[in-house]
Amino acid sequence: MTRTIQVIRKKSEAKNLSDPLQRQKLAWTIGHVLTLGCGVLFSVTYFFHVLLFFKYRSWKWLFLRANKGYSIIHGGRWYHHVLRGSPTILFRLSLIGVFVTWAVTFIQDYQGSNPTWNDLLGVENFQALLIALLWFVGGGRSFYKLLPFMILSYMHLINKNNEFKKDSKDEDVKVTRENVKLLHLIAYSEVLVAVTLLLDAILFKTGTSGFMFVIYCCIYWLRLNFSPYAQVTLLRILSKFDKKIPPAHKHKWNTVKKFFFMRMKQHEKRKDIAKRTA
Repeated sequence: MTRTIQVIRKKSEAKNLSDPLQRQKLAWTIGHVLTLGCGVLFSVTYFFHVLLFFKYRSWKWLFLRANKGYSIIHGGRWYHHVLRGSPTILFRLSLIGVFVTWAVTFIQDYQGSNPTWNDLLGVENFQALLIALLWFVGGGRSFYKLLPFMILSYMHLINKNNEFKKDSKDEDVKVTRENVKLLHLIAYSEVLVAVTLLLDAILFKTGTSGFMFVIYCCIYWLRLNFSPYAQVTLLRILSKFDKKIPPAHKHKWNTVKKFFFMRMKQHEKRKDIAKRTA
């Protein structure tokens, strides 16, 4: 009688989704894709809206006054309401992606420690979170408000394979050097947002424009104290006005520039100390 040999094959092990690191990587990737993807889609609707400004703004008021009752999409069906609200939905989804990625970054950076508010306020990621939270609560929708987050998501996604490695600091420095222009573009967009918020406050665009401007300036002050790219960009902008400053106020003007220059030097010293103690 022939003996039958039963071959038992083990099932190939599926990806262990219960692994915390894998879940964090998945959430991190989804967050950045959400920020970049929804941000790009919102930008398309934003610029389409800008091109049709003459349809929803009154020429009698030099296009400064908007006709709130005007809508490009007409109709009362459910999909009409969805299309009309799609810019707001895309804008908020993009910011939700920022919250998700920050949560993962926070877990990676501060796991097992208890950071103080002073520690958090000095971190650029936390400052970006505060700005995203400000836009989520109010302040109006704008392409320029999402642009810094979209650029950062792009930079992180192109370096995706190295983000969760222990020895990824050298690679991060390399990516940063390759995208210096993008980082300065982020800093310029932050200045532009401050200017637009100031104009909104002066023109009383909304009842909260003044509050939004003050809160944003407080957060931006943190950026100027801890972000070297914000410091360099602001120094570049200030240098453009050197010839316009009267001689009587030259000393005060140079004092302001010297303050940001000293902040840059302090930041470099902190980085050197961190490298030595690492």
